[in-house]
Amino acid sequence: MKKLIISLLLMSCTGAAFAGNIWDDFSENVTRDNVRAFTKDLGGLIGSGTYTTGRVLGWGGFQIGPRGSMIFKMSKANGSTEAEKNHTALGDRDKVGAVFYPWLQADIGLPFRIDGFIRASSYQGMTIAGGGLRWGITQPNEMLGSLQPMLVVAAHSASARDFSATHYNASLVLSMKIKYFVPYIGGGVDYTTLHVNSVAATALAGDNEYAATARATAGMNFKLPSYLDLSLAANYAHYGLGGEASLSVRF
Repeated sequence: MKKLIISLLLMSCTGAAFAGNIWDDFSENVTRDNVRAFTKDLGGLIGSGTYTTGRVLGWGGFQIGPRGSMIFKMSKANGSTEAEKNHTALGDRDKVGAVFYPWLQADIGLPFRIDGFIRASSYQGMTIAGGGLRWGITQPNEMLGSLQPMLVVAAHSASARDFSATHYNASLVLSMKIKYFVPYIGGGVDYTTLHVNSVAATALAGDNEYAATARATAGMNFKLPSYLDLSLAANYAHYGLGGEASLSVRF
């Protein structure tokens, strides 16, 4: 999680100008054995970070800031040998290591306990844009110890040199109001369609892969001075353990 926070802060200050395009390694490494695992990993990465506050903003509320999602290590592929299992669609699993993706996200509070949000980024050879809605199932209550269940739905489109993807997810979240922070837990499903572009140097060119995967999240949101919000969370999906972080201005 410390690495995720540092990466998020560095991204905010310096951008991605010097980052290598890890997604450009896709065409050289994707196979029929690893394309499904890659699709699930991509869906989990894109679906992360959609509910960092744990609660709806409320009518007239506004929030904007950078966010980051991280896979600590990509999931193993199908294969009969350990080398085949470690050969992911981006390269050797150990050499690829952690996969980080940053976002800029803006949220606005709407009537009827609904928040709308949009998010976008272009980083290391992949561009993603999307958005969604959060709905507070019960009336918000700011009393200490109060619970708020929330439903989140989102859709995204992703594009890289050798592939494109569409992503949909739905999550159910439960948060509790505590004096200094708001802990929250959530669970949902990411559904991803991956299209291998015809220009990719692989036998899979032109094929589509479809995958659904479950994702669970547990995190905390802290209200800081100067209208700042800090959120830290861990998530678990097909790839195993991952993380999320955000630092935003909230009114």
